[in-house]
Amino acid sequence: MAASEGDAYLIEAVQGGDQDAWREVIDRYEGRLISFARRMLAQRGEAEDLVQETFLGLLRSLPNYDRRRSLETYLFAILRHKLSDHFRKHHPGRRQSLDTLEVDDAPQAWLSTETPSGYLAEAENVAAQRQALVDCLRQYVEQCRTQSRFQELMVVEMLMVLGMRNKEVAADLGLTETAVAGTKFRVLERWRQLTQASEAAREWREADLAATSTVARIWREEGVSCLKRSTLGRYLLGALDDDWTSYVEFHAEVGGCDRCLANLDDLRSEDEGGDDTREQLRQRCFASSIGFLSRRPET
Repeated sequence: MAASEGDAYLIEAVQGGDQDAWREVIDRYEGRLISFARRMLAQRGEAEDLVQETFLGLLRSLPNYDRRRSLETYLFAILRHKLSDHFRKHHPGRRQSLDTLEVDDAPQAWLSTETPSGYLAEAENVAAQRQALVDCLRQYVEQCRTQSRFQELMVVEMLMVLGMRNKEVAADLGLTETAVAGTKFRVLERWRQLTQASEAAREWREADLAATSTVARIWREEGVSCLKRSTLGRYLLGALDDDWTSYVEFHAEVGGCDRCLANLDDLRSEDEGGDDTREQLRQRCFASSIGFLSRRPET
Protein backbone atom coordinates (compact mmCIF):
# COMPACT_ATOMS: atom_id res chain seq x y z
CA MET A 1 0.00 0.00 0.00
CA ALA A 2 1.35 3.35 -1.01
CA ALA A 3 0.90 6.47 1.07
CA SER A 4 -2.53 8.06 0.80
CA GLU A 5 -3.21 11.78 0.47
CA GLY A 6 -4.96 11.67 3.82
CA ASP A 7 -1.92 10.21 5.55
CA ALA A 8 0.36 12.72 3.85
CA TYR A 9 -1.81 15.56 5.13
CA LEU A 10 -1.84 14.16 8.66
CA ILE A 11 1.93 13.71 8.74
CA GLU A 12 2.50 17.25 7.50
CA ALA A 13 0.13 18.59 10.14
CA VAL A 14 1.77 16.54 12.90
CA GLN A 15 5.20 17.78 11.85
CA GLY A 16 3.79 21.28 12.27
CA GLY A 17 2.72 20.50 15.84
CA ASP A 18 -1.01 19.99 15.20
CA GLN A 19 -2.37 18.18 18.26
CA ASP A 20 -5.71 17.40 16.60
CA ALA A 21 -3.93 15.72 13.69
CA TRP A 22 -1.81 13.69 16.11
CA ARG A 23 -4.92 12.56 17.98
CA GLU A 24 -6.45 11.53 14.65
CA VAL A 25 -3.37 9.44 13.82
CA ILE A 26 -3.71 7.63 17.14
CA ASP A 27 -7.48 7.15 16.76
CA ARG A 28 -7.06 5.86 13.20
CA TYR A 29 -4.30 3.33 13.81
CA GLU A 30 -4.45 2.31 17.48
CA GLY A 31 -7.04 -0.42 16.90
CA ARG A 32 -5.19 -2.34 14.22
CA LEU A 33 -1.87 -1.98 16.06
CA ILE A 34 -3.23 -3.36 19.34
CA SER A 35 -4.91 -6.20 17.45
CA PHE A 36 -1.56 -7.04 15.83
CA ALA A 37 0.32 -6.90 19.15
CA ARG A 38 -2.31 -9.01 20.92
CA ARG A 39 -1.76 -11.74 18.34
CA MET A 40 1.86 -11.92 19.46
CA LEU A 41 1.57 -11.33 23.21
CA ALA A 42 -0.50 -13.09 25.84
CA GLN A 43 -0.58 -10.13 28.21
CA ARG A 44 -2.73 -7.21 27.11
CA GLY A 45 -0.69 -4.82 29.24
CA GLU A 46 2.50 -5.71 27.35
CA ALA A 47 0.73 -5.21 24.03
CA GLU A 48 -0.58 -1.80 25.09
CA ASP A 49 2.86 -0.69 26.26
CA LEU A 50 4.40 -1.60 22.90
CA VAL A 51 1.67 0.21 20.96
CA GLN A 52 2.30 3.27 23.12
CA GLU A 53 6.02 3.00 22.35
CA THR A 54 5.20 2.63 18.66
CA PHE A 55 3.49 6.01 18.52
CA LEU A 56 6.42 7.56 20.37
CA GLY A 57 8.74 5.93 17.85
CA LEU A 58 6.76 7.48 15.01
CA LEU A 59 7.12 10.98 16.45
CA ARG A 60 10.83 10.57 17.04
CA SER A 61 11.48 9.26 13.55
CA LEU A 62 9.30 11.68 11.58
CA PRO A 63 12.31 13.59 10.18
CA ASN A 64 13.33 10.37 8.40
CA TYR A 65 9.84 9.31 7.31
CA ASP A 66 9.63 8.50 3.59
CA ARG A 67 6.27 9.85 2.45
CA ARG A 68 6.13 7.37 -0.42
CA ARG A 69 5.60 4.67 2.20
CA SER A 70 2.13 4.26 3.69
CA LEU A 71 1.75 5.34 7.29
CA GLU A 72 0.25 1.97 8.18
CA THR A 73 3.29 0.16 6.75
CA TYR A 74 5.61 2.45 8.70
CA LEU A 75 3.74 1.99 11.97
CA PHE A 76 3.65 -1.80 11.61
CA ALA A 77 7.39 -1.75 10.90
CA ILE A 78 8.03 0.17 14.13
CA LEU A 79 5.77 -2.20 16.08
CA ARG A 80 7.56 -5.24 14.68
CA HIS A 81 10.86 -3.78 15.87
CA LYS A 82 9.37 -3.19 19.32
CA LEU A 83 8.06 -6.75 19.45
CA SER A 84 11.40 -8.20 18.35
CA ASP A 85 13.21 -6.20 21.04
CA HIS A 86 10.63 -7.29 23.61
CA PHE A 87 11.10 -10.98 22.83
CA ARG A 88 14.87 -10.69 22.90
CA LYS A 89 14.80 -9.03 26.32
CA HIS A 90 11.96 -10.88 28.05
CA HIS A 91 11.48 -14.16 26.17
CA PRO A 92 14.90 -15.07 24.71
CA GLY A 93 14.08 -18.76 24.43
CA ARG A 94 10.79 -18.29 22.63
CA ARG A 95 10.73 -18.83 18.88
CA GLN A 96 8.85 -16.17 16.96
CA SER A 97 7.74 -15.90 13.35
CA LEU A 98 8.29 -12.14 13.27
CA ASP A 99 10.40 -11.05 10.35
CA THR A 100 13.24 -8.74 11.28
CA LEU A 101 12.95 -5.37 9.59
CA GLU A 102 16.60 -4.51 9.86
CA VAL A 103 17.11 -4.91 6.15
CA ASP A 104 20.67 -4.94 4.90
CA ASP A 105 20.69 -5.42 1.17
CA ALA A 106 23.81 -3.27 0.90
CA PRO A 107 26.54 -4.33 -1.50
CA GLN A 108 29.79 -5.69 -0.13
CA ALA A 109 31.39 -2.34 -0.96
CA TRP A 110 29.71 -0.91 2.13
CA LEU A 111 32.22 -2.78 4.26
CA SER A 112 35.07 -0.77 2.76
CA THR A 113 33.35 2.61 2.90
CA GLU A 114 35.65 4.87 4.88
CA THR A 115 33.59 7.99 5.44
CA PRO A 116 30.13 8.51 7.01
CA SER A 117 29.08 10.53 3.97
CA GLY A 118 30.10 7.67 1.70
CA TYR A 119 28.12 5.21 3.80
CA LEU A 120 25.05 7.43 3.74
CA ALA A 121 25.31 7.79 -0.03
CA GLU A 122 25.40 4.01 -0.40
CA ALA A 123 22.50 3.65 2.05
CA GLU A 124 20.39 6.14 0.13
CA ASN A 125 21.19 4.35 -3.12
CA VAL A 126 20.13 0.97 -1.73
CA ALA A 127 16.99 2.49 -0.20
CA ALA A 128 16.06 3.97 -3.58
CA GLN A 129 16.61 0.61 -5.29
CA ARG A 130 14.51 -1.14 -2.67
CA GLN A 131 11.66 1.35 -3.03
CA ALA A 132 11.78 1.00 -6.79
CA LEU A 133 11.52 -2.78 -6.47
CA VAL A 134 8.58 -2.41 -4.08
CA ASP A 135 6.85 -0.12 -6.59
CA CYS A 136 7.36 -2.72 -9.34
CA LEU A 137 6.01 -5.54 -7.19
CA ARG A 138 2.98 -3.45 -6.23
CA GLN A 139 2.38 -2.66 -9.90
CA TYR A 140 2.44 -6.37 -10.66
CA VAL A 141 -0.02 -7.16 -7.82
CA GLU A 142 -2.38 -4.41 -8.99
CA GLN A 143 -2.29 -5.80 -12.53
CA CYS A 144 -3.21 -9.25 -11.23
CA ARG A 145 -6.12 -7.91 -9.23
CA THR A 146 -7.41 -5.61 -11.97
CA GLN A 147 -7.29 -8.46 -14.49
CA SER A 148 -8.72 -11.00 -11.98
CA ARG A 149 -5.56 -13.16 -12.15
CA PHE A 150 -6.08 -14.25 -8.57
CA GLN A 151 -4.87 -17.81 -9.04
CA GLU A 152 -1.58 -16.53 -10.45
CA LEU A 153 -1.21 -14.22 -7.47
CA MET A 154 -1.88 -17.11 -5.11
CA VAL A 155 0.81 -19.17 -6.84
CA VAL A 156 3.28 -16.30 -6.46
CA GLU A 157 2.53 -15.80 -2.78
CA MET A 158 2.75 -19.52 -2.07
CA LEU A 159 6.06 -19.92 -3.90
CA MET A 160 7.83 -16.64 -3.26
CA VAL A 161 6.38 -15.50 0.06
CA LEU A 162 5.39 -18.66 1.91
CA GLY A 163 8.33 -20.63 0.49
CA MET A 164 6.28 -23.62 -0.64
CA ARG A 165 7.52 -26.08 -3.26
CA ASN A 166 6.03 -26.46 -6.73
CA LYS A 167 4.62 -29.85 -5.75
CA GLU A 168 2.89 -28.45 -2.66
CA VAL A 169 1.40 -25.50 -4.56
CA ALA A 170 0.16 -27.77 -7.33
CA ALA A 171 -1.54 -30.07 -4.83
CA ASP A 172 -3.20 -27.23 -2.90
CA LEU A 173 -4.52 -25.44 -5.99
CA GLY A 174 -5.33 -28.49 -8.11
CA LEU A 175 -2.73 -27.69 -10.76
CA THR A 176 0.08 -29.63 -12.39
CA GLU A 177 3.66 -29.01 -11.32
CA THR A 178 4.38 -28.01 -14.92
CA ALA A 179 1.68 -25.33 -14.74
CA VAL A 180 3.10 -23.99 -11.48
CA ALA A 181 6.63 -23.88 -12.90
CA GLY A 182 5.35 -22.13 -16.02
CA THR A 183 3.58 -19.51 -13.92
CA LYS A 184 6.75 -18.80 -11.97
CA PHE A 185 8.75 -18.44 -15.18
CA ARG A 186 6.24 -15.97 -16.65
CA VAL A 187 6.04 -13.96 -13.43
CA LEU A 188 9.82 -13.64 -13.17
CA GLU A 189 9.91 -12.43 -16.76
CA ARG A 190 7.20 -9.87 -16.01
CA TRP A 191 9.12 -8.68 -12.94
CA ARG A 192 12.26 -8.39 -15.04
CA GLN A 193 10.41 -6.20 -17.53
CA LEU A 194 9.03 -3.99 -14.77
CA THR A 195 12.40 -3.53 -13.07
CA GLN A 196 14.18 -2.82 -16.35
CA ALA A 197 11.62 -0.11 -17.07
CA SER A 198 12.58 1.60 -13.80
CA GLU A 199 16.00 3.22 -13.71
CA ALA A 200 16.33 2.84 -9.93
CA ALA A 201 15.26 -0.82 -9.98
CA ARG A 202 17.56 -1.98 -12.78
CA GLU A 203 20.20 -3.13 -10.29
CA TRP A 204 17.88 -5.95 -9.26
CA ARG A 205 18.93 -8.87 -11.41
CA GLU A 206 16.71 -11.82 -12.27
CA ALA A 207 18.73 -13.92 -9.81
CA ASP A 208 17.79 -11.47 -7.06
CA LEU A 209 14.14 -11.58 -8.05
CA ALA A 210 14.19 -15.38 -7.97
CA ALA A 211 15.71 -15.41 -4.49
CA THR A 212 12.76 -16.39 -2.35
CA SER A 213 14.25 -15.11 0.89
CA THR A 214 14.90 -11.63 -0.50
CA VAL A 215 11.54 -11.15 -2.20
CA ALA A 216 9.61 -12.74 0.67
CA ARG A 217 11.22 -10.44 3.20
CA ILE A 218 10.53 -7.27 1.24
CA TRP A 219 7.05 -8.46 0.25
CA ARG A 220 6.03 -8.99 3.88
CA GLU A 221 7.77 -5.94 5.30
CA GLU A 222 6.15 -3.59 2.81
CA GLY A 223 2.76 -5.32 2.71
CA VAL A 224 3.02 -5.59 -1.08
CA SER A 225 -0.19 -7.60 -1.42
CA CYS A 226 -1.90 -6.49 1.79
CA LEU A 227 -5.50 -5.50 1.21
CA LYS A 228 -6.99 -2.06 1.64
CA ARG A 229 -9.02 -1.64 4.80
CA SER A 230 -12.07 -0.80 2.69
CA THR A 231 -11.69 -4.12 0.85
CA LEU A 232 -11.44 -6.01 4.13
CA GLY A 233 -14.55 -4.20 5.33
CA ARG A 234 -16.46 -5.27 2.24
CA TYR A 235 -15.21 -8.81 2.77
CA LEU A 236 -16.69 -8.87 6.27
CA LEU A 237 -19.97 -7.55 4.88
CA GLY A 238 -20.02 -10.27 2.21
CA ALA A 239 -20.00 -7.59 -0.49
CA LEU A 240 -17.11 -8.98 -2.58
CA ASP A 241 -17.52 -11.26 -5.56
CA ASP A 242 -16.46 -14.90 -5.29
CA ASP A 243 -12.97 -14.46 -6.80
CA TRP A 244 -12.12 -11.58 -4.49
CA THR A 245 -13.56 -13.41 -1.48
CA SER A 246 -11.48 -16.50 -2.22
CA TYR A 247 -8.35 -14.41 -2.54
CA VAL A 248 -8.96 -12.51 0.70
CA GLU A 249 -9.50 -15.79 2.53
CA PHE A 250 -6.31 -17.19 1.04
CA HIS A 251 -4.18 -14.12 1.78
CA ALA A 252 -5.39 -13.62 5.34
CA GLU A 253 -6.22 -17.12 6.56
CA VAL A 254 -4.06 -19.48 4.49
CA GLY A 255 -1.18 -17.05 4.02
CA GLY A 256 -1.50 -15.97 7.64
CA CYS A 257 -0.95 -12.26 6.97
CA ASP A 258 -0.78 -10.90 10.51
CA ARG A 259 -1.29 -7.37 9.31
CA CYS A 260 -4.52 -8.08 7.43
CA LEU A 261 -5.73 -10.35 10.24
CA ALA A 262 -5.12 -7.51 12.69
CA ASN A 263 -7.17 -5.17 10.50
CA LEU A 264 -9.95 -7.74 10.31
CA ASP A 265 -9.95 -8.12 14.10
CA ASP A 266 -10.11 -4.36 14.51
CA LEU A 267 -12.96 -4.01 12.01
CA ARG A 268 -14.93 -6.72 13.80
CA SER A 269 -14.32 -4.90 17.08
CA GLU A 270 -15.68 -1.69 15.56
CA ASP A 271 -18.79 -3.52 14.39
CA GLU A 272 -19.31 -4.80 17.91
CA GLY A 273 -19.00 -1.31 19.33
CA GLY A 274 -15.45 -1.66 20.61
CA ASP A 275 -14.76 -1.38 24.34
CA ASP A 276 -13.71 1.19 26.91
CA THR A 277 -10.17 -0.19 27.07
CA ARG A 278 -9.56 0.95 23.48
CA GLU A 279 -10.50 4.52 24.31
CA GLN A 280 -8.38 4.39 27.45
CA LEU A 281 -5.39 3.24 25.42
CA ARG A 282 -5.88 6.04 22.93
CA GLN A 283 -5.93 8.56 25.73
CA ARG A 284 -2.76 7.04 27.22
CA CYS A 285 -0.97 7.14 23.88
CA PHE A 286 -1.91 10.75 23.34
CA ALA A 287 -1.02 11.86 26.86
CA SER A 288 2.35 10.09 26.85
CA SER A 289 3.40 11.40 23.45
CA ILE A 290 2.05 14.93 23.31
CA GLY A 291 5.21 16.26 24.96
CA PHE A 292 7.24 14.97 21.99
CA LEU A 293 5.07 16.72 19.44
CA SER A 294 6.89 19.49 17.64
CA ARG A 295 5.77 23.00 18.43
CA ARG A 296 3.73 24.77 15.83
CA PRO A 297 5.89 27.05 13.72
CA GLU A 298 5.48 30.67 14.67
CA THR A 299 3.49 32.81 12.25
